[in-house]
Amino acid sequence: MVLTAVSLVAVNLRPVISSLPTVAIDIVEATGWNSATIGVLTTIPVLCMGLFALAVPALAMHFGRKRLVIFALIALTAATLLRAVEAVPELLFLSAFLAGVGIAFAAGLIPGIVREQLPHSIGKANSTWTASLASGAALGGALTVPLALWLGSWSLALAIWAVPALIALAFWLFVERKSTAHDRPTVIVRLRELPWRNKIAWALALNMTCNSIIYYSSLAWIAPSYEARGWTQENAGWLFGLFTISQVIAAFLLAGLAVRIKHRRALFVVVIGLASTSLFSIAWLPDLAPGLVLLIFGFVLSGSFAMTLGLLSEYSKDSASAARLTAMVFFITYTIAATGPLIAGTLLDYFDSWSLVFTFLGCAALLQLLTVIPLRRGEYVN
Repeated sequence: MVLTAVSLVAVNLRPVISSLPTVAIDIVEATGWNSATIGVLTTIPVLCMGLFALAVPALAMHFGRKRLVIFALIALTAATLLRAVEAVPELLFLSAFLAGVGIAFAAGLIPGIVREQLPHSIGKANSTWTASLASGAALGGALTVPLALWLGSWSLALAIWAVPALIALAFWLFVERKSTAHDRPTVIVRLRELPWRNKIAWALALNMTCNSIIYYSSLAWIAPSYEARGWTQENAGWLFGLFTISQVIAAFLLAGLAVRIKHRRALFVVVIGLASTSLFSIAWLPDLAPGLVLLIFGFVLSGSFAMTLGLLSEYSKDSASAARLTAMVFFITYTIAATGPLIAGTLLDYFDSWSLVFTFLGCAALLQLLTVIPLRRGEYVN
């Protein structure tokens, strides 16, 4: 029951981001906004994920994890419902902020809840959590355009994602109805105590930063890029769905393989190399088997993230060091990665070149290779 509740929460943390790019053309037609402004709608929630990463433990100590997850789901529900007001498109920015707060709270709280309530199923819970995140992104990316065509409104199609959030909220309330105050964390993360001088901590942070810049920029711009290159809006949405659905498989396969394989850094090099090759293909050869390219790209991009996410536990000596390392990595990752969609949108406004946008992301993937060098086994971050 707890694992199902965790899965339902995770499914709701990406559709609010992945659904919007698939109808970006409609939003531009309705508002006249430029590409940089559309990019801001993805930048805001990712930035909130970074900025609120350090506040979550203190808030959980005060309110309790269970209540804060309830607040997160309410924020996500409100964020999606606000998108129904097509007559006031500026509400999309408030929606993006509420979505970012909700995602930050839920993502920061669930690991602690898993440790408390599923102590013997942490590996299974983490794989399920990652796969559910990817599933939510896939559903948002693939179904929003068909919903918009069926409903005759892009704003209602965005707002309909409040339904799974309400289902998750109801199930969470049911499962956690008898829980007590034991859900408060035992470790408070303070800014000055984070491992700022540790090279492995920085390698992990910069690895996830490069990955997240690519991920959230791709999330914002893959569907619009194929629409601009002649694909119909619906078919571009399905291509985007292929990109996201392959991430579900990678969450299970590569995360586990990274733990068992002897030459883990070599696996990182292969995965990152395939990601950069896919990006350069999207940039310069967009008609070259786009379905296959996006399947591979989604698989290796998600796999790289899942592999690094698993290392946060491996390089930690205890729960306190894990909390400090995770807070530092998430703070750096999402605060910097938030600039990715905005930079990509600005490049598009000034140069009107999709090739340049995805070349920029391909170069970010190549930079990620440098972060793999310090990731040796047998070392720890205090």
